[in-house]
Parts: sequence; structure tokens; C-alpha cells
Amino acid sequence: MHARSLNRRSGTPAVLLLLFFLFAFVAGCGLSGEPTGAGESGAPSDPSATAEADSDGEKSANAEDEPESSGGGVRSITPEDVLSEEELAAGAPEYRDWETPTDAEVVSLPGSEGTSAGAIPAVKPFNFGRDPGGPDDKTLYLTVPAIGLRDVPVYNELSEEALTDSTVHHPGTGFPWQAGANTFIAGHRIGYEGTGSWQVFYDVPSLVAGDEVIVTDSEGGEYVYRVTGQQTVGTDNVASMNPPEDGSSVISLQTCTLPDYSERIIVRGEFVEGDAV
Repeated sequence: MHARSLNRRSGTPAVLLLLFFLFAFVAGCGLSGEPTGAGESGAPSDPSATAEADSDGEKSANAEDEPESSGGGVRSITPEDVLSEEELAAGAPEYRDWETPTDAEVVSLPGSEGTSAGAIPAVKPFNFGRDPGGPDDKTLYLTVPAIGLRDVPVYNELSEEALTDSTVHHPGTGFPWQAGANTFIAGHRIGYEGTGSWQVFYDVPSLVAGDEVIVTDSEGGEYVYRVTGQQTVGTDNVASMNPPEDGSSVISLQTCTLPDYSERIIVRGEFVEGDAV
């Protein structure tokens, strides 16, 4: 019994020494201390996840160094930022439907108000954004045999001076050499004695269907129209100045009613022959 007990005691230090060397070997192989890349489950970790973790760590460190942002997004602008106090007090503009007619007064062009030529309203230009062509000098010459007019100058402008000197072509309407044009000419019914306007269109209302109206341009081109009828319109009427919807070419001669010049008389003629394109 004594020998067996002694053997057990002597074997214990040997076992402890063996365990010590085994622990030292494991530590030397790197299984303790620095991580080896294995997760808690023992499976190999994703290298990209490790890189992301490192990157997040750098970002966190940089964020700590940088001052806190004052907003980060785009700041919205309010009316108070850009408008004056007066503009804010005025409020938003009232909605307007531009297709709905209004009762606003139609403004006549200079030189035509309250005269015996009749009011000449503004009109959408027939040649808006394009060259009307024809001669450089846009002066026309009007001949109406039935009422004794011959080669009456027609100036391509709307001014008091031009209306006093003779008759005028509305620059917003077309020219006789243009297909589909309504060549619109206005002249005084009474006018100014001693000038070219004196009673120049006094007899225009007496024209009847079939009478000839001849227009000559500054280069000698001739355009012949035949009267088809006449109408009396208000001072704000612009439909009589528009080109025909069917694309035909016409001429319109305007003067005023007597005795108070309160309305406009429009004599219309259709193109029958000439150099129109």
C-alpha cells in the first residue's frame, strides 16, 4: 500500500509539467493573444467585412475630428427671402384665363384717335417673325377709278404725319404681293384742307360690288382687286383686319362714319389678277 501511494504522488508532478509545456506550445502557435481571423463560431471571417469594419472605424474617427454639420441638405427658399415687404403685402397675382375675352378698352394706334380716318386698332402682325418680301420701299400707290382716285400714296406706317399727308397701310397686315394677305389701307373721310388727306376717302363708302381697286408697288408691280361689299364696325373691331381663313388675298379700305366718326366703314375687295405669289 505504501509503494502504490508513493508512485501516485511521484506521477502528479510529471502530469503537471506535461500540461505546462502543452499550454506554452499552444500560446506560441498564436491561438491566444492576437486574433487569427476566426469568428466566435470558429468559421473563417469575410475579408471584405474586415475591410469595411476598418473603414467604418476610420470614418468614426474622422467624424469625431470634424465639426458638426449645420444642415447637410439644400435649404429651401421662401417668398420672404426674395420679396420686399411691399410685394409680400400685395399678395399673389390674380389668375387670368388669357383665352377669355375681357371688357378692356382696345387702344388705337397713334394718329388715329378721333379722326375722320377712324380708329385703327392694333392687330397680330401678319408677317410676325418673317420677311414680307417685295420691294425695299414698301410705299404703295392706290387707284380707284370709280371715285376718281389715281396713284394716291399709301405709306407703310401709322403716324399722324402719314395720315395727314395721304393714306396709310397698316404694317401689321400683309402686302398685295403676298398670298393670303389682307392688305389694309386707311384714309381720312374729311382730313385736313390743303393736305393729301383732304377728303381722300370721302367717297369710299359709295363703292359697290364689281368696282376695281388697283394697287401698284414702288417697283411697278400691279395688283387688281374687285369690290365684293362693305361693312360698318366699331372702333375696337379687329376681325376686319385679319387675313381670310380660306387663304384668299383681299384688300380693305377703311374710313369713318359721319358726322361723329364713331364707327368705321370697311370696303372689301377680292384679288383678281396681278403679281401676288
